[in-house]
Amino acid sequence: MKKTANDRVRMVDVARLANVAPITVSRALSHPSSVAPETLDKIHRVIKQLGYVPNGPAGSLKSQKTQLIAAVIPSINHLFLTAMVQGVSDFLSPLGYHLMLGTSGETLEGEEAIVRAFLSQRPRALLLHNTVHTAECIDLIRASGIPVIETGDLCEQPLDTAVGFSNFDAAYTLTRHLIDRGYENIACVYARSPHNERTQTRIKAYRAAVNDAGLRSGPDLEIATDGDVASGAVVLRDLIDARPQVDAAVFFGGNMALGAHLECQKMRVPIPGRIAIVAFEDTEMGAMLAPAITALRIPRYAIGREAARVALARIGGGSPSGHVDVGFELRIRETS
Repeated sequence: MKKTANDRVRMVDVARLANVAPITVSRALSHPSSVAPETLDKIHRVIKQLGYVPNGPAGSLKSQKTQLIAAVIPSINHLFLTAMVQGVSDFLSPLGYHLMLGTSGETLEGEEAIVRAFLSQRPRALLLHNTVHTAECIDLIRASGIPVIETGDLCEQPLDTAVGFSNFDAAYTLTRHLIDRGYENIACVYARSPHNERTQTRIKAYRAAVNDAGLRSGPDLEIATDGDVASGAVVLRDLIDARPQVDAAVFFGGNMALGAHLECQKMRVPIPGRIAIVAFEDTEMGAMLAPAITALRIPRYAIGREAARVALARIGGGSPSGHVDVGFELRIRETS
């Protein structure tokens, strides 16, 4: 049975259950090659069973407190997340806190692994971009007893507090904009990512908006890509050549919309005369193109600062806030 934050699992607990000496557990963690494979496997099974997290920062052993705030994001390839991370750092640094940043590799298992590693450093709070986690990850977080702020979506039941915006409302608003402009055959283009719950929420919102308007939706109008500029260009060519009925496209990613726009210029396809283009994430380049891309502005920097503020408030004894909605803005430009 996993212990609570007030009854933290110790190395001697692991040793007792694994029927080995505490020094053997210590060697298994610091020098695993020095421990017999069978013993090593048994120790790791017990560690997982108990939810044990090694105590990393020796300098804070007495107080069990550090000035570290840990944040986990899917990937540093998502440039829009850099603004959020900067917001976190800018808020924390003047107050004497330091940010630890890790990436999950866009998998739930990767998130669990980095959370486990970070908790060994005894951070004061944890910021997670995901709102879906493995059961083991949730157990680790709850046993740690520290505040956890989720920033990817305003999920129904946050572990502690969710700071951000509603992906469903944002995607519905973006799709509804095209419907209100008179477009009837609207495609949805998204990045292929089976573990990204935010993408799935946006697709559901697209379907809801289209169905609410009495328009057609279907697999032939939902297109998965690699999510980069080049894949946006490939999709645009496919829409023009193989799906002539499509008169508008929602791109759930600013880079894909850029690729589609550039391909339209190359093919001399008029925007929005032949096809309208809108993007979920606004970009500086998208706003500067001619015609400029209609897009959602998500206040990523503000989300980061607010997440950091809420985390410190929780450290100071404040109660979980449930949801903190920073909203979004639809910037209507020439491509729609």
